[in-house]
Amino acid sequence: MEALARVLAVDTGRARLACQVQSSCRSCSSGRGCGLRLLARGGEPEIEVPDRCSLDVLLVPGQVVTIAVPDSDVLRAAALAYLPVLGGLLSGAVLGHRLGGQGDGPVALGAALGAACAWAMARAWAVHRRPRVSVLPVAGDLEA
Repeated sequence: MEALARVLAVDTGRARLACQVQSSCRSCSSGRGCGLRLLARGGEPEIEVPDRCSLDVLLVPGQVVTIAVPDSDVLRAAALAYLPVLGGLLSGAVLGHRLGGQGDGPVALGAALGAACAWAMARAWAVHRRPRVSVLPVAGDLEA
């Protein structure tokens, strides 16, 4: 997966990039936006990367770059976002049913606790396992 971005700021070994919205994306062109756009709260989606590009050149504010993330890392991130929570939800519901006896209350509580615990563990693992991001300079400017 590749996208164009503009370097917003460089500080203490990190660079903040604003991603360009793809005009070919049906959600973006219709004005609805995707999940990344929603997380950006109406502005340009931003990410943080090391302050040196893949060619070991220091990034400069205003510079246009190409960001590339391997498809395998995108799939891994999607699996990490959904599968542990689903597993925790189902496991918690089964455990709540076995321990709580009759009624939906223990099942619902077990499902909620299982999903929350699985989400916390997946998030902790994801923080330590960052995707491999390739950042390369591009000649030209982003279109407004």
